[in-house]
Amino acid sequence: MSIHIADIPKPFYCYVRNEFLYDQQKGFGEFTACMAYGLSALPGRAWGISLMLNNGALVQHVPVHAITFAPENIHNHPLDHLQIWSCYGWEFSTHVYGALEEMPVKAYMKGSWEVGRYLFTAAPYGDHFSSAPDQHKHFNFIHLECGALAALPGNRMLVFDSSFVEFERERPSYTTNTHYWYVENIEDDSPFDSVISPHNSL
Repeated sequence: MSIHIADIPKPFYCYVRNEFLYDQQKGFGEFTACMAYGLSALPGRAWGISLMLNNGALVQHVPVHAITFAPENIHNHPLDHLQIWSCYGWEFSTHVYGALEEMPVKAYMKGSWEVGRYLFTAAPYGDHFSSAPDQHKHFNFIHLECGALAALPGNRMLVFDSSFVEFERERPSYTTNTHYWYVENIEDDSPFDSVISPHNSL
């Protein structure tokens, strides 16, 4: 069975724009305090965030641009700036990388940079995009200092670790991997493992 919901590894408090609580009919310019606790994926659509509002109501599948960390946020980025790619499929897992937890990052939006902090990663699997090396991406969720929440691939962000990283003046221009890496190949001299067998001992 496909799995299209998961826990946000470390739930966080934020605000939801009220127009997303009223089907874009009213509530513009108003905000409700909430806790983001879950994530959901539908192929070809934006990531969906599950919320518990401060009145106890549960709301599912709001997009990242519905979330703000402060009602007086500096920038109001559109959805396609905060999430560059649609969800690949139904299945994914979430994880907080210990080496990246709460690390400061620079996120490359469409034409501009924002700074923020790493929250967690959502990694799709089991779909044809994730199986292709030049298409597969992890979505890194970032708390931007401008107040927005972003879900960006690794090639759209730089992580700053003051004990190790030295930023360059320009964004690195690495090339996306297109190779499939296989361990077992038909042209191998011997397909049988003779290092350990009933006739050999360690």
